[in-house]
Amino acid sequence: MLAKLAFRNVKRAGRDYAIYFITVTLGVALFYAFNALHSQAVLFDAMSADSIRMLDLLNMLIGMFSVVVACVLGFLVVYANRFLIRRRRREFGTYLLLGMSAGRVSRVLLFETVLVGIASLVVGLVLGIAVSQGLSFATAALMGTTMMKYRFIISTDALGLTVLCFVVVFAVSAIIDVIYVRRCKLVTLLSAHEANEHAGIERMPLRVGGFIVSLVALACAYWQLAINGLQMPDAHFWAATALMLVGTFLFFWSVSGFVIFALMHAKGVYLKGIRMFTVRQIASKVNTAFVSVSVVCVMLFLALTTASVGMGLLELFAGSIEQTTRYDATIQASPRFFDDPSGAWMEESQRFDGSIAACLQSRTARWDDAVRESAQLDYWASGVTYQALLEQVPNAESFKDVGMLEAIGKTEVQVIPASQFNACCALIGEPGIQLADDEFAIDNAISSYDELGSAMSASNVTLKVADVTLHGHGSLVNVPLETSAVSAEALLIIVPDEAVAHLRENIGFPSYSYLNVMYHADRIQGDEALKQALIEALPLDEGVTPATEELDEQIKSGPWPVTRVYTGRAMADQAGGLRMVIAFLALYIGFVMLVATAAVLAIQQLSETADSLGRYRRLSDLGCDLPKIFGSLRVQTVVYFCAPLILAACHTVCAVVVISGTLFSELGVDPTNLIGIAAAAIVGIYAVYTLATYLLSKGIVRSSMFQPRAA
Repeated sequence: MLAKLAFRNVKRAGRDYAIYFITVTLGVALFYAFNALHSQAVLFDAMSADSIRMLDLLNMLIGMFSVVVACVLGFLVVYANRFLIRRRRREFGTYLLLGMSAGRVSRVLLFETVLVGIASLVVGLVLGIAVSQGLSFATAALMGTTMMKYRFIISTDALGLTVLCFVVVFAVSAIIDVIYVRRCKLVTLLSAHEANEHAGIERMPLRVGGFIVSLVALACAYWQLAINGLQMPDAHFWAATALMLVGTFLFFWSVSGFVIFALMHAKGVYLKGIRMFTVRQIASKVNTAFVSVSVVCVMLFLALTTASVGMGLLELFAGSIEQTTRYDATIQASPRFFDDPSGAWMEESQRFDGSIAACLQSRTARWDDAVRESAQLDYWASGVTYQALLEQVPNAESFKDVGMLEAIGKTEVQVIPASQFNACCALIGEPGIQLADDEFAIDNAISSYDELGSAMSASNVTLKVADVTLHGHGSLVNVPLETSAVSAEALLIIVPDEAVAHLRENIGFPSYSYLNVMYHADRIQGDEALKQALIEALPLDEGVTPATEELDEQIKSGPWPVTRVYTGRAMADQAGGLRMVIAFLALYIGFVMLVATAAVLAIQQLSETADSLGRYRRLSDLGCDLPKIFGSLRVQTVVYFCAPLILAACHTVCAVVVISGTLFSELGVDPTNLIGIAAAAIVGIYAVYTLATYLLSKGIVRSSMFQPRAA
């Protein structure tokens, strides 16, 4: 009997449950789809170890953030249920008045929660399984791999985790709901609709003052964030965080009173039509629910920032990979940064005059079979810092901010010989550069440093290297000098070979060296050939066998001739893997946060509309026609949704501008387009929730107008 009553209640209150059901369904679908990503790997063709590691990293991060997502969705379910119960308090009071015990009412509510929970869980899982099939194609595209014959896959691990998490969420929600109903007094339930919300007109001076203080707090938060630069969690960062939170909560506590205060002094606007009613309805909602609206604003900020910065980072790893992997592979030797007290590498390096290729060639015949040609690049410590160049650049602060210039000025200048630079250029078909004996040039791959680099390489700028005075060549070049996932060369100084010869006499060995190589075969076969050559030329690391897949996991790293090996394929796989990790995490976190916050606002608006039906009926009785009432309802819905979104957008703009200045612009990346796409998608989803909420609210009001009135 109770189950039948619960089923009828859910069916009758379908409109009230609509937003709640859709949101939980989407939450379940996303939770399953992203946790099932790792199981889709069996669809792909032979994946490299780097791709597998990136997929494992994504799986680990998704698992970590799924805990947060589960908590967010749990909060949403509990919060939504409380509003739905508040909407039906008079109904529950009627049950008690008719003689039903509190325990039986609680069981009815429990049955309703179970019914809605099972329905949303089943539909969400079906949708999630469908979405996960599409994500497998997105994964393949982001990682640059191909897919074998397609198979329909259901991840039992993700299925079990999703069911477990949401069963726990619904169980906790049901317990809280039952306790709430049991503790409510009959008089409280029956008088639910008679309680008035506060419009925020009491203590008006205090609220106006609070609004001004909130703006000051937010301005100070943005200022502190700009000082911090989002580079490390120092005192400025924590001050910005605290001020942002305090300012946000204070803003929504005071804004209703401030708006009414301002409009009361503009009587021509305030008293026109039913604007006074509309304004007070909005003010009462914001004033009553300012805590939840503030939480929604913070969550929207996290969603917007995560999606925006994530798309910016996607551009960072997507734009330059072809340029940074023009060599088939790069072998790095880092003698100056490797602790080797024996010094055996020095004798080895001297025996081959510092040539990595000659050393490896002498150790194995496989070297010539794998490598068609190579070019070595030695980086030498000059003994001077970039400050010597910056001092000669007029108005250097116009190119970079003072803090960045100070960091650059403290960095020691590393120089490379022109002949080696030209040899690397020849490998990839670049023209190279011709330097006079008293000239230096600058190679720069980061566009944000171009203006400063051009000024530093002007002919009137001089640099002293090992007692050799050089002046700028007058031009800036951009040639990749190693294999990497991201462009890394910034303001690298190219000097004549004679200057490097003096450094060799003084310090003996370079700080580090790169040997760029090109294969005889394609990169797949070439990587394998290079791997076999290095296995034969170098000692294996402890506990490994030649069957180990990754080269760096096999050879024993040393200061010289080989410390690390970077292949073009591996760097491309890493870049693709990072794109996948960033894109999916940004979508997962951002979308879940967005859906949760929009759902909270929707449920609040629907509940408030239902509670205010008496007011809308009185407006109708006073002669107000339905279009005006619906117009008021439309304005209320739009303002209620837009208020936290606008403030969250202000927070996001500040964060994105700061991180663009400290990260994206420094790396020469313009993520504006991708950030714009992400913002448009978020606003679009938010607009759908706003429209759906308005239409549902409109339906509630319309149906109430045609219900029979009590005599």
